[in-house]
Amino acid sequence: MRHVDWKQDYPEVPDLVHRSVLDTLSSLDEQEEIIMKKSSKKRIWLLSAACIALIGTTAAAAEIFQWNERASQVFEADEETKDELTMNQIAQEVSQSVTDQGLTITAIQTIQDKNRFYALWEVTAEDTNTRITPDYSLDYTLDFGDKEDPFCALTWGFVDETEQEISNTRYFEIYGTKHEQSEENLIMNLTFTTLRGEPAQKAGEGEVLLSGTWGFTLDVHPYEMVPYELGGEYQLSGYPVHVLSVSLSPLSMEIIYDGNDVRNMETKEQVNLDQLDELTALYPTGVKYQDGTTIEEDLMIPLTEGFGDGEAYYRLLLPFRKIVDPKQVSEILMGEDTIPLR
Repeated sequence: MRHVDWKQDYPEVPDLVHRSVLDTLSSLDEQEEIIMKKSSKKRIWLLSAACIALIGTTAAAAEIFQWNERASQVFEADEETKDELTMNQIAQEVSQSVTDQGLTITAIQTIQDKNRFYALWEVTAEDTNTRITPDYSLDYTLDFGDKEDPFCALTWGFVDETEQEISNTRYFEIYGTKHEQSEENLIMNLTFTTLRGEPAQKAGEGEVLLSGTWGFTLDVHPYEMVPYELGGEYQLSGYPVHVLSVSLSPLSMEIIYDGNDVRNMETKEQVNLDQLDELTALYPTGVKYQDGTTIEEDLMIPLTEGFGDGEAYYRLLLPFRKIVDPKQVSEILMGEDTIPLR
């Protein structure tokens, strides 16, 4: 990874969506007096019409908010799941574009939950002879007004050559890990300031090719996770470990273990967590749904992990590579072991 420094209750929808629902409800209001004088069946029919209009416009909104192809590669999901994430404001189209100094930067899409944030831009040079490579870079600044910076880690960069051929256009991505205490919606003002070429040395900065101002306003908001309070003892790679809780969202998972059990495992495995050693027996490998479907993730490497409340507990925050449905998960896969949630 390079450069490590690691509106509303519903998504905005076009006027046609709002008008469709309002027209139906207006029709209902106009006919209410007539309905009361006639049969209740008419009222039920109109209420059903309002519900159908709402369902129809919800589907229309999901169709309007299309996922970008690159975002779909990063977050694997079927169309139904992607539509659900769109309607729940986890995935949003941004559609902001700024041109300066012959360079156009377009904000395309954000995908996020309480713990993770992903933003996708497309950078296009007016000069078609320009070749933006993966080793180019963009400098930017972040402003959250009077709010706290929600991120504990950020990585960013142009996509690899295996993901997009080299031309005058290239995707630029930002990945963020949010603080555990990040619970509120806030506005993030991001301003790109400099396009740099390939660095002469790996650790160095590239030559400044363009300087300008490309400003964007993005929403950063949490998404409530589905919590499971456990407290039971489970066998993980032959070790008894109390799992205090598991919380799930479509993009991430939080597991909280008993701190003493983790220390005992650490001693027996002869590793040192305080020196960034790993206990991979604590890392999940996927999830299992109620219907028996398994979502394999290989070994899930945490975004963050560590002791909390002294050493009372050990917390892992893990990213899903494949989007999951939290409400359908019945077990956490731990290699050959499992942590049942139901």
